[in-house]
Amino acid sequence: MSRQFIEVVWDAQVKKLICYLPVTQPTGRVRVKRNRKPVATRQTTLQPDDLVEWQISYHDQRGNPVELGKLLSLAYEHGLLSEEEMTGLQTFIAQQEQFFEENFTVLRERVEREFMGFEVWWQKHPLLRRTIEDGEAIIEVEWRHRQKAVGYQAMVFLMVPLKFCEPSDLIGRKARAKEMALWSPSVEVLVALVRAFAIASRQHRDDIETLLTSFIHPSKTYRRQGG
Repeated sequence: MSRQFIEVVWDAQVKKLICYLPVTQPTGRVRVKRNRKPVATRQTTLQPDDLVEWQISYHDQRGNPVELGKLLSLAYEHGLLSEEEMTGLQTFIAQQEQFFEENFTVLRERVEREFMGFEVWWQKHPLLRRTIEDGEAIIEVEWRHRQKAVGYQAMVFLMVPLKFCEPSDLIGRKARAKEMALWSPSVEVLVALVRAFAIASRQHRDDIETLLTSFIHPSKTYRRQGG
């Protein structure tokens, strides 16, 4: 079954980017969390600070822009991001040689305690976290198990408080079947997401660099030297 990506569009009436985030899929790539735990939104009254967690992507298996990739393309097309700003992002990406995936690992640490005859150990996962100004979004880069392979990889997650989503009456009631939360990301969020991917891993850096180049120079075939 093909992977389902989140719909993102340009709303010409309000001149904003709009993301359609499902809020009734607790096991999906987009799910509502409270205190870092999934919420059964069809049975639970939603609160302003509940977070929509989105494991955001930038291209599909064929390299076509989706989600963040499409948001960047639309932002550039409609003037939210200028060519100078896009070029600045490219420069930042090209300069990255230190990566989360290569500088951190999962740690196991024994503590001076036993439980029912067993030693007690803690397993610690590294996490990078950035809160965008005014708290409109939180971005995390985290070690997670690879979905279809052995080992761990750096993954980027975007968290959006429900109080920044529409419809406004979503808060204070239970979600309706297949309901969507509509969210409009700022340019600051898009830039921070690009930077998050650029420092997450070499593969993400190269992918996002190629993607930005395809928007600025559509006819140019780009390949990082030695990458």
